[in-house]
Amino acid sequence: MPVWRRYLVKEPTGRLVELPSRQYDRADDGTAPIPDYAGRCVELVAAVLVGKQGATPTVTEVAFTKLYFDQSGFVDAAKRERMIRLMLESCADRRGRKPARRTGGNGNALAKRADAARSELMRDFEWAPAPAEVTAALFVLGPPASAAPLH
Repeated sequence: MPVWRRYLVKEPTGRLVELPSRQYDRADDGTAPIPDYAGRCVELVAAVLVGKQGATPTVTEVAFTKLYFDQSGFVDAAKRERMIRLMLESCADRRGRKPARRTGGNGNALAKRADAARSELMRDFEWAPAPAEVTAALFVLGPPASAAPLH
């Protein structure tokens, strides 16, 4: 069954516009910039769709995030690396440890660092859309799967 991605960018007016996945991929891999987004942080809806040929696709996952572009219009590699680092740090207190171990010794420091990373990650990279924005995104994307997780 075919699986593909769709991206929507929230314009300053609040309207959601399609960002073709090929255009996003080229800006992300450094082969072609998106001049309209140069030097900007945009709020992005990233969706995964699944569907059979000729059938209406099903939205299986939706994420709301902030995406940074460098001054040339490429996806900002340094910001992406920072986001990945923060994602890893944010779960460091959960990897291979029982929750009870977090309270003593180095576990407490590890938990504090992970909490700080989660806070920084949410502040700089998470877009918390209003309910109306979620509804608008889902309307544009199409029917969601019954168990689709919203992130």
